[in-house]
Amino acid sequence: MKQMILVSAWMLASSLTFAQSETGNNIVHHNNLVFGFGSALPMGSANNYLSAAPFIRFGYGYRFNRLFQADVGFLMAFGAAQNQNAVVTDVGAVQGGDHEYMIPLGERIYIPLPFRRFEVSAGGGTAYLHYSETVPSNASYYPVNCYSCTTRGGWGGYGLANVSYFLDSDHNFRIGTTFQYIAGSTDGQAVANFPATKTTDHWLILGFGFGFSFC
Repeated sequence: MKQMILVSAWMLASSLTFAQSETGNNIVHHNNLVFGFGSALPMGSANNYLSAAPFIRFGYGYRFNRLFQADVGFLMAFGAAQNQNAVVTDVGAVQGGDHEYMIPLGERIYIPLPFRRFEVSAGGGTAYLHYSETVPSNASYYPVNCYSCTTRGGWGGYGLANVSYFLDSDHNFRIGTTFQYIAGSTDGQAVANFPATKTTDHWLILGFGFGFSFC
């Protein structure tokens, strides 16, 4: 964990140093928003209590210069733990669901290419994982209070690779594909098939996204 933080700090310091030496010929869009979706695939022993699930993702990146960008994101998977437990609400016991949240914090490096509309990047950093049982979202007539929903969470790290294609010559709109690997340790209550002990979870995230960039 300390090594990941030190690497992220070093990359951030390098970004700031490089940004000070930029010239006007290398102006880029500093603010980058992305919305994506795809499939979250558990790996290794995580298959004992998790299954493939759809996810949605929101992300923001601040690009210091043409090479370095700091990233923060929010990813939510739906039903990976396959919760079959009843949860206690204001109207009694109902069939529960589960959500898996992942919050990556890191940085990426852009790889210079001779193609103006294509962009390739790779990066990594730390990630917070949080899993919880939930009241079914398709039962909106139930009160939102859940008295027996359990949660667990923990920290880990991630690495990613992205390929994007700009839809316009000004590089404001883009589409892209992201491959992300997340590994972390979670602990806490039993959530669906999770044991009530510390586990090490591995995820392969395959996603498609739409992006908007502006200065």
